Amino acid sequence: MTEEKNALAQLFAACWKDEALKTRFMADPKAVLKERGMPVPDGMDVKLVENADHCVHITLPAPPAGHTALSDQEMINAAGGTDSVTVQPCASRQPATFCANCTQALPVCSD
Repeated sequence: MTEEKNALAQLFAACWKDEALKTRFMADPKAVLKERGMPVPDGMDVKLVENADHCVHITLPAPPAGHTALSDQEMINAAGGTDSVTVQPCASRQPATFCANCTQALPVCSD
Protein backbone atom coordinates (compact mmCIF):
# COMPACT_ATOMS: atom_id res chain seq x y z
CA MET A 1 0.00 0.00 0.00
CA THR A 2 2.86 2.39 0.75
CA GLU A 3 4.30 1.82 -2.72
CA GLU A 4 0.93 2.75 -4.27
CA LYS A 5 0.72 5.91 -2.14
CA ASN A 6 4.26 6.88 -3.18
CA ALA A 7 3.48 6.22 -6.84
CA LEU A 8 0.32 8.36 -6.59
CA ALA A 9 2.21 11.14 -4.83
CA GLN A 10 4.81 11.10 -7.62
CA LEU A 11 2.04 11.22 -10.23
CA PHE A 12 0.36 14.16 -8.49
CA ALA A 13 3.66 16.05 -8.35
CA ALA A 14 4.26 15.34 -12.04
CA CYS A 15 0.78 16.67 -12.86
CA TRP A 16 1.50 19.92 -10.98
CA LYS A 17 4.56 20.41 -13.21
CA ASP A 18 3.14 19.10 -16.51
CA GLU A 19 -0.22 20.55 -17.60
CA ALA A 20 -0.48 18.10 -20.54
CA LEU A 21 -0.07 15.13 -18.18
CA LYS A 22 -2.66 16.60 -15.82
CA THR A 23 -5.10 17.07 -18.70
CA ARG A 24 -4.62 13.44 -19.83
CA PHE A 25 -4.95 12.20 -16.23
CA MET A 26 -8.20 14.13 -15.75
CA ALA A 27 -9.57 12.84 -19.09
CA ASP A 28 -8.48 9.18 -18.82
CA PRO A 29 -7.24 8.31 -15.33
CA LYS A 30 -7.19 4.55 -15.97
CA ALA A 31 -4.81 4.91 -18.92
CA VAL A 32 -2.41 7.20 -17.04
CA LEU A 33 -2.47 4.97 -13.95
CA LYS A 34 -1.68 1.96 -16.13
CA GLU A 35 1.22 3.85 -17.77
CA ARG A 36 2.59 4.52 -14.28
CA GLY A 37 2.43 0.86 -13.23
CA MET A 38 -0.86 1.09 -11.34
CA PRO A 39 -3.35 -0.78 -13.53
CA VAL A 40 -7.01 -0.63 -12.54
CA PRO A 41 -8.91 -3.95 -12.51
CA ASP A 42 -11.42 -4.54 -15.31
CA GLY A 43 -14.91 -3.50 -14.32
CA MET A 44 -13.68 -0.82 -11.90
CA ASP A 45 -14.32 2.82 -12.76
CA VAL A 46 -12.02 5.66 -11.71
CA LYS A 47 -13.28 9.21 -11.23
CA LEU A 48 -10.71 11.94 -10.78
CA VAL A 49 -11.53 15.33 -9.28
CA GLU A 50 -9.23 18.18 -8.34
CA ASN A 51 -9.40 20.04 -5.05
CA ALA A 52 -9.12 23.83 -5.11
CA ASP A 53 -8.74 26.54 -2.50
CA HIS A 54 -12.51 27.02 -2.43
CA CYS A 55 -13.65 23.41 -2.98
CA VAL A 56 -12.61 20.16 -1.31
CA HIS A 57 -13.83 16.70 -2.27
CA ILE A 58 -14.26 14.10 0.46
CA THR A 59 -14.60 10.45 -0.50
CA LEU A 60 -16.86 8.31 1.64
CA PRO A 61 -15.41 4.78 1.63
CA ALA A 62 -17.69 1.85 0.92
CA PRO A 63 -18.75 0.09 4.14
CA PRO A 64 -16.85 -3.09 5.02
CA ALA A 65 -18.59 -6.43 4.61
CA GLY A 66 -20.67 -7.20 7.70
CA HIS A 67 -20.62 -3.56 8.82
CA THR A 68 -23.99 -3.78 10.54
CA ALA A 69 -22.54 -6.20 13.09
CA LEU A 70 -19.53 -4.03 13.98
CA SER A 71 -19.23 -1.77 17.03
CA ASP A 72 -18.60 1.97 16.62
CA GLN A 73 -14.89 1.49 17.48
CA GLU A 74 -14.58 -1.37 14.99
CA MET A 75 -16.16 0.87 12.32
CA ILE A 76 -13.68 3.67 13.09
CA ASN A 77 -10.81 1.20 12.79
CA ALA A 78 -12.20 -0.15 9.50
CA ALA A 79 -12.43 3.41 8.16
CA GLY A 80 -8.76 4.06 8.73
CA GLY A 81 -8.15 3.53 12.41
CA THR A 82 -8.06 7.20 13.33
CA ASP A 83 -10.26 9.80 14.95
CA SER A 84 -9.19 12.47 12.48
CA VAL A 85 -10.03 13.24 8.87
CA THR A 86 -8.07 15.03 6.13
CA VAL A 87 -10.20 17.74 4.59
CA GLN A 88 -8.21 20.55 2.97
CA PRO A 89 -4.72 21.29 1.68
CA CYS A 90 -2.60 24.04 3.20
CA ALA A 91 -0.51 26.50 1.19
CA SER A 92 2.22 23.88 0.62
CA ARG A 93 -0.40 21.43 -0.72
CA GLN A 94 0.06 19.23 2.33
CA PRO A 95 -3.19 18.02 3.90
CA ALA A 96 -4.58 19.76 6.94
CA THR A 97 -6.03 17.23 9.35
CA PHE A 98 -8.93 18.06 11.64
CA CYS A 99 -10.03 16.15 14.71
CA ALA A 100 -13.27 14.24 14.08
CA ASN A 101 -14.49 15.14 17.59
CA CYS A 102 -13.96 18.90 17.32
CA THR A 103 -12.89 21.51 14.78
CA GLN A 104 -9.28 22.00 15.87
CA ALA A 105 -6.60 21.48 13.25
CA LEU A 106 -3.91 18.94 14.03
CA PRO A 107 -0.37 19.82 12.87
CA VAL A 108 0.87 17.89 9.84
CA CYS A 109 3.26 20.26 8.09
CA SER A 110 5.52 23.22 8.83
CA ASP A 111 3.46 25.87 6.95
